[in-house]
Amino acid sequence: MTRRGTSTGTVVRWDEQARGAVVEVPGLPGDCWADAAAVDPAGGTLRAGQVVTVDWVEEPAHGRPFRAVRVRRREDLQATPGA
Repeated sequence: MTRRGTSTGTVVRWDEQARGAVVEVPGLPGDCWADAAAVDPAGGTLRAGQVVTVDWVEEPAHGRPFRAVRVRRREDLQATPGA
């Protein structure tokens, strides 16, 4: 059975060439790949350090063990670098 869930995470980096981001999600044993198409509003970009809400599924993508099916920016929270 494939695991899935919704969590708050932090963007590690945006890859312009691949049109997606690596998102660190506490509690998941590995990073999550977020394709630009999963960013709400559709096709948006993300920046390193940005806090997001991620609907994820345990399905490998771009070398990461998890894939985001929807990503929403959290304007109400800010990441603490190095935390």
